[in-house]
Amino acid sequence: MKYEKLPREYWEKHDYLLFVYDVLGDMLRKADKLKLSDFEIEFDTEEIVRDFEKAEDMFDWLDRNNHHGISLKMFKNHTFFSLLKDFCFFIYESLSCASRGKVTVAYSLLRKPIRDNLLYLEWLLADPEEFYQTFLYGAVEDCDVANTKKFTWNRKKKIVQAACDKSYMGDSLNSDNIVFNFRFDGKSDLGLQRIWNQSMHLVTTHSDHYKTEDGNLNFIFADEEIWLNFWNYYYTVLPQIMAYVLEICEALFIDTVDITDIELLFNRLLRFEKYAKLHPHIETMSEVEGKLFEVIEMLDKDSINLRMKCENCGKEITIDNKVANEMISSWFVACPNCQLEHNICKYFIDLGVAKMN
Repeated sequence: MKYEKLPREYWEKHDYLLFVYDVLGDMLRKADKLKLSDFEIEFDTEEIVRDFEKAEDMFDWLDRNNHHGISLKMFKNHTFFSLLKDFCFFIYESLSCASRGKVTVAYSLLRKPIRDNLLYLEWLLADPEEFYQTFLYGAVEDCDVANTKKFTWNRKKKIVQAACDKSYMGDSLNSDNIVFNFRFDGKSDLGLQRIWNQSMHLVTTHSDHYKTEDGNLNFIFADEEIWLNFWNYYYTVLPQIMAYVLEICEALFIDTVDITDIELLFNRLLRFEKYAKLHPHIETMSEVEGKLFEVIEMLDKDSINLRMKCENCGKEITIDNKVANEMISSWFVACPNCQLEHNICKYFIDLGVAKMN
């Protein structure tokens, strides 16, 4: 895609960020379409049904009546999709501002989703039982991730590490705690905390690490060179963070849907191929580059191919090397049947696996 104000050197990275946003958004669309937050509960008698319907707190009633497992599952699914929806609202506006050169606003809009929403998502993945008990039965102060007395540096680090361990590649993307430090290290020149505080306040005096210079106002008198540096940093750190976000959200999402091993592998290899194009020097990414084509060729040898249904005509599109290459390099593939563009920025849970004739 072409962008009017965004320097050309950031176009590919912005495209990748929009791809990640669209995949996360597709999880939300599937949640609505498939009613992934809805559950059916069968009770033994009409009396129990009436008692349940009169309950002021559904989760408390379920806990007291030996249905904690389903209560926890309902809570986890609903909370995940609600947090993700709010996350996407802010991220989209940040990306929009960044593409139009409104850099300080773009940074300001990152703070809540990257610091708060993401930590809640990590906590939900790392220890859903603790999250459940704290949220429903604890004090509101116990849920405030911005409260550094409750959520100390070490506690946040433990939550992040536990979430990484439950994701597929989260640990690799957070290698040496790089994503964690981007978000929470206010003393580091590489941390976003310094930029967030300066982008949200004209004068900052609480820390020497981002103190406003005498005779200045944060960002107000910045020259073009300063703007370009902050613009560049936005597109340096955010692809890494968003790739990590997708790992955390996938781990939560696949617990809500039926998905085959081949679909899981396909989703992972596709997004890794896209990310590897941005960072070919990262060893972990270079190791997965080309793996999607290897899987397709392996299936081809067994006379098996993957197929996806065109969203326009409903006919099946065979995923061969040519189509896979289109998926890696673009947002769409051309349907060979109707010739219209089929959007591939989604999380695939409905791929067909067919024997070749």
